[in-house]
Amino acid sequence: MSNMSVFGLLFRYFAKQHLAWTSLCIFSLTVVVSIIQTVELVRRVSVLKNNTIDVNFFLLSLMNLPTVMDVVLPFAMLSGSMLCFSSFNRTNEFVVARGMGTSIWSALSPLLASAFCVGLFFVMAINPIGSFTSKQYDKQMVTIFGTDDRNLSVTAEGIWLRDRQEDRQLIIHGESLDAKNISIINPVVYLFEEPDGLEARLRGSVMLLTDTGWLIENAIAWDNNGSIKDLGTIMLGTNIGTLDIERSTEPPHTIPIYTLPSFIQMLESAGLPAINHSIHFHQLLALPILMVGITMLAARFTLSNVNRGKRMQLFTRGVLIATAIFVYGYFLQILGATYKVPAFIAGWAPAITFMLAGATLLARLDES
Repeated sequence: MSNMSVFGLLFRYFAKQHLAWTSLCIFSLTVVVSIIQTVELVRRVSVLKNNTIDVNFFLLSLMNLPTVMDVVLPFAMLSGSMLCFSSFNRTNEFVVARGMGTSIWSALSPLLASAFCVGLFFVMAINPIGSFTSKQYDKQMVTIFGTDDRNLSVTAEGIWLRDRQEDRQLIIHGESLDAKNISIINPVVYLFEEPDGLEARLRGSVMLLTDTGWLIENAIAWDNNGSIKDLGTIMLGTNIGTLDIERSTEPPHTIPIYTLPSFIQMLESAGLPAINHSIHFHQLLALPILMVGITMLAARFTLSNVNRGKRMQLFTRGVLIATAIFVYGYFLQILGATYKVPAFIAGWAPAITFMLAGATLLARLDES
């Protein structure tokens, strides 16, 4: 068996070296960012008026660790990969491996496999843990600062909600949706019977979602003939659960990847915007590919730095690559959130782009 084959001696050695450098960078960046966030949180709490809440800053920082790790992961992968390849440059280990007749793709395969596994581990393990801790962290922030941005306004004129049932559907319009109290202010309900079309229009002061259905207070109905009826308080059936509406305004990072598809489907069936959740879902799926692409770019711009004394040049390259990754990914996310590009493209394009760019540059390096 070749030493560079899967689980061969050199394969395991290179993969362990890359994993060690990457883990060190993930730990270092996570600690630095967590300390900065904790100091900022202490400052914000210290200026609060009439603050009688006992804040456990250490516990809050632990709750936010998975979220911080998710943010710093691409930059940690870039830093770890560049440091790893720089170490190979100093010891000439990579040159010796290439001198044995190994192609650059075979030599890089253990490091690319390591990067892919790191991304896969974050998607499958860290993300579900982080979604739970992020939700608890957000609740603590609401308790401390007394603000809650869970009210949803879908359009400038208010919110639109669709409630589909077997024989009819409700199109609901209101000024605002209080997802915490499950209520719609000043609702207008368009009742469509299948297949007859619009049957009636209802207006009320408040519309509450209960376990048995929609409770509309001070309801007034207009039928197709234009007659008006004062119905008082009425109840309408629903296929939407109170938990679904309460979770509809949760940020994407608080939803684990395993439940994101069904959650997105629920939002779309209710007529609520799910574009940010869809982009986040595709970004998670593309994360292992993004890690591979970042490792390829790090290999290309580090292995070519044969002059061992040019540390500043290596640092500058790392900063430029990190800036390109952040700007390009954020730009596509904005395009996706504004419906300029599909969510699939906004989520996958950065990973595919960097992987193809890295592969192309490495192929040219291998030919030179």
